[in-house]
Amino acid sequence: MAVTLNITEKSIYPLELKEDVRFAPHFRVVDFLCLDHRGLAADILFIKVLQHSGSLMWKPASFDFDSRWCFRMMDTVTDLDPKYYPAYLFSGMGLIHYFDDVKLARPILEKGMKIFPESWEIPFWIGYDYYIYLEDYETAGKFLWQAAQKPDAPSRFFSLLLSALKKGGAYEKGIIILEMMEKAAEDKGLKKIYRKKLERLKILVRLQRSAEKYRTRFGRFPGRLKELVKEGIISEIPEIGARLGYKWDPEKKRVIIARIKKEET
Repeated sequence: MAVTLNITEKSIYPLELKEDVRFAPHFRVVDFLCLDHRGLAADILFIKVLQHSGSLMWKPASFDFDSRWCFRMMDTVTDLDPKYYPAYLFSGMGLIHYFDDVKLARPILEKGMKIFPESWEIPFWIGYDYYIYLEDYETAGKFLWQAAQKPDAPSRFFSLLLSALKKGGAYEKGIIILEMMEKAAEDKGLKKIYRKKLERLKILVRLQRSAEKYRTRFGRFPGRLKELVKEGIISEIPEIGARLGYKWDPEKKRVIIARIKKEET
């Protein structure tokens, strides 16, 4: 056993590792050279990307993930075989190593959305990546919402969708999702929680619409929600309790729920 391990170590794992020479061939070049075997060519290129990404698990940290090469290769793979479904999913799942990879993956995934318009997984992974890595909740909500509309879309990601819609200011869509979740819930305690959240979302919608009326009247959004009361657009600012309240966010230009002091409303 010791001899075998020694031979294996010297034969397979050299003491010095070197970076591979990588280039991403253009689709037309590969299409010309593969002699109409586009599927085979797509498989070979896909395997090379898998090897590069997977090898980082055992290579030293000094070996970087070559994002641009990988996504150029995946672009060629999906041009050679537009119905290569795993390639789209892997672009949104396995190739996200850095924050910027999310934006590199998006064009490939959007290409897949056109080829597979009924797929919920492809828009889901765009939304998931934008939510988790970039904290761009508006974009995340947009794609997760599209995923939820597809046939066979599972309800297990609705909580993530709801969070993205709330954080992104799409409160009315959030109400639709929350009503679906409340209707599907079997536990009475859970239903009660959902109803409470629904009430808060509906208040957010009413306050946001009131802020829009204020802008129509005065040409700008209110600086604080108290201005809506002062101008008679609403009678009072609803309270939540537990040091939470409704607050106007001037940067996002919408009403939010946040920890708040009364003078901040």
